[in-house]
Amino acid sequence: MLRNGEINLREIKRILRRYWWILPTITLVVGALGLVLAIVLPKKYTSSTVVLVEPPSVSKEVVPSLITEDLYHRMASMKEQILSRSRLQPIIEKLSLYPEDRGKKHMEDLVDRLRQSIDVSLMEPMTGSNDHQPPGFHVSVTFNDSRTAQQICTEITSMFLEQNAERRIGQVKVTTQFLTQEVEEAKPNWMSRMPSSPNSSGSISALCRKSSKAILAS
Repeated sequence: MLRNGEINLREIKRILRRYWWILPTITLVVGALGLVLAIVLPKKYTSSTVVLVEPPSVSKEVVPSLITEDLYHRMASMKEQILSRSRLQPIIEKLSLYPEDRGKKHMEDLVDRLRQSIDVSLMEPMTGSNDHQPPGFHVSVTFNDSRTAQQICTEITSMFLEQNAERRIGQVKVTTQFLTQEVEEAKPNWMSRMPSSPNSSGSISALCRKSSKAILAS
């Protein structure tokens, strides 16, 4: 019984003996519910990959008007292109995705369904990094079949790598033009101050090629 608002040990034992069945019943119900959900709900598999991005080798001081695009903007632009219908529809057709819905739903609905199963996110910048740029990004695909999830993940990752390579090649061309123009404009001034040397022009051209290769390697 209660005395001064407190429950004594005898009262606690009485309550436990009377309501002992509540805890086992709750445990059984929750376990049965989890088993039913595991059987009824469709299985999902996630395939993930990590892509590391090497930072540019040419500093902003060398080419200030070109090395301005950080990974955040580059990723946003590539993601918009790669997750578009023109890039995802060929994956649906190549891997024969959603065969039960191919003749019932519009292709745009299937593309949107595939788009929702793809997640592309940047990695957290490394502690102590000076430029605070992410070292790379994650690509993950969630699908109801493990092998298909892996195939889709491979396709999407390859698209990102190809897109990044194309952007790098374009950047190399622009950088080469920029450096060549700068050299040509500064050459008269350099030649007037430098002693005559047959290798001067060759050294300047080698500098342009070296800078371009450094950007392409990144």
